[in-house]
Amino acid sequence: MKLLNAWKRVSLTMTSEDLVPAYFCDKCSVARAAHLIKLLDGELAFCGHHYNQHKEALDKKAYEVIELNKIEEDIPQLEKAESNGR
Repeated sequence: MKLLNAWKRVSLTMTSEDLVPAYFCDKCSVARAAHLIKLLDGELAFCGHHYNQHKEALDKKAYEVIELNKIEEDIPQLEKAESNGR
């Protein structure tokens, strides 16, 4: 019973920012999508292989192509301010 009371005191809050959608290729449904293609009438997700295979046609129809899972370069950290001994 004490475990239940302890659980009630813990508040867990999950926001939509905590959730990362997993996209899989709409063509093969197996590979993880590398590109999200935004079209006027919806979205398509393709792995790298199928994106490259259909790139020419997609470039004509898509208004935006988002590269998924792209690792961006590290953001430099600000240096800590020096303390003056106060």
